[in-house]
Amino acid sequence: MLRITSKKDGFRRCGVAHSKQPVEYADDRFTKKELGILQAESMLIVEVIADEASLSFILGQEKAKGEKAKGKPGEVAAEKATPDILPRDK
Repeated sequence: MLRITSKKDGFRRCGVAHSKQPVEYADDRFTKKELGILQAESMLIVEVIADEASLSFILGQEKAKGEKAKGKPGEVAAEKATPDILPRDK
């Protein structure tokens, strides 16, 4: 969830007239590009609020990443198996 507060009532950015009162938006309300624009705007205060649904999604993603990174016991990742330094030709 996002909470956006404008420093000036009615300030427009990304197709929205923002209020001096905090307004909450769903995570999918703005694209990643728009979110970057909003966060970079000095006239706006953008807070990312971790609600239960967002937190579950984030934790689920982190768990999946961890399981993917672990691999199977005894397995060596391809990038780890290749030597960092290759011998020079003599």
